[in-house]
Amino acid sequence: MDLDDATSAMNDDEVPVVDYIEPVEQFLAEEDAPTEYVFPELLPCGVILLLHGEPRARKSLAAFELALSAATGTAPFGLVRFKPPGEAIRVLYVMEEDPRELTRKRLRRLVRARCGTPLVTLDVSVRRGIDLDDPSWVKRLISDLQRRGVKLLVLDAARRLSAKTDEGPAKVQQITAVLRRIAATAGVTIVIVHHDTKPPANGQDSRRRSQRASGADWFAACECPVHVERLSRRESLVFPEDYKFSNDPAPFTFTYDVEDQLVTRLIGTDTSTELADQAGIRGRVFDWLRTNGPATKSGMQKARLGRWETIEAALDVLSKEGKVDAAPGRKAGSWRYFVAGSEPFPGSGKDSSGAKND
Repeated sequence: MDLDDATSAMNDDEVPVVDYIEPVEQFLAEEDAPTEYVFPELLPCGVILLLHGEPRARKSLAAFELALSAATGTAPFGLVRFKPPGEAIRVLYVMEEDPRELTRKRLRRLVRARCGTPLVTLDVSVRRGIDLDDPSWVKRLISDLQRRGVKLLVLDAARRLSAKTDEGPAKVQQITAVLRRIAATAGVTIVIVHHDTKPPANGQDSRRRSQRASGADWFAACECPVHVERLSRRESLVFPEDYKFSNDPAPFTFTYDVEDQLVTRLIGTDTSTELADQAGIRGRVFDWLRTNGPATKSGMQKARLGRWETIEAALDVLSKEGKVDAAPGRKAGSWRYFVAGSEPFPGSGKDSSGAKND
């Protein structure tokens, strides 16, 4: 029966039955299973968590920490609030970016430091050529996930698994649809690592953290956007933001222990959104000075790093940490700020933003 036939068959007491429309009461009457978590607050089961940030923010370290914690039933980053509610689950960690030898050295040290015994709940696929643009690979992956009983799939990194990750919304929708199919069909939760778009030339990205992932559509497709920012030589900020179906978990930072130049464990510290924002601005100010060279107040204001009061507070902390120094400017009462150990007046009479020295 086509639409015209259905319409002509209706009378005041009859509504035609169709297979894709249902009364709302019928829809609401269906019982919902209780929400389950891989990690309380941080990662519900069955979703896609997007772990994203700029290069060298330590996203891969954070991704493997999540994989290792789920496979051992322990709290990621040592933060008790994220401790899994049940026993260890089977995890597949896919690394398509770093070489096998370097990955093996890193993982060996992290696994041994965490559990010290054979870990039978964690599988890996390192540089095996998994291609999420290839339907045969997707079919094979789903089958193997089901057969091995994998519950958490960690994919590192998106751009090595698909050529569509940075090509705009239409292409990204295709790869996120594949991820959704894998999650639903194989019954897994997915953590995928991706990079942010390059920051503007002035060094300041005014978008919310959750919307900085390269390629667009990632924010819309992933229920749990989690941003990773490098703060210092050994510290990174993890900032969950704009969760789709729950409150955002509080942000935290992590540092790491090193032995023989290899990371042995990650150590998390809870923080507040306000303190995390302050930590973030410190990292942005320091990276901007390191990239652009010495600058005056007016130069940093032109770079749109934030309100001057916020920048000044960040500079004060960076100065106390020995990372940033200051020298009197060319004008009375003015100051130039620069990375400790560098020259305050390298060359010309202009600061790094092109503004004349104060």
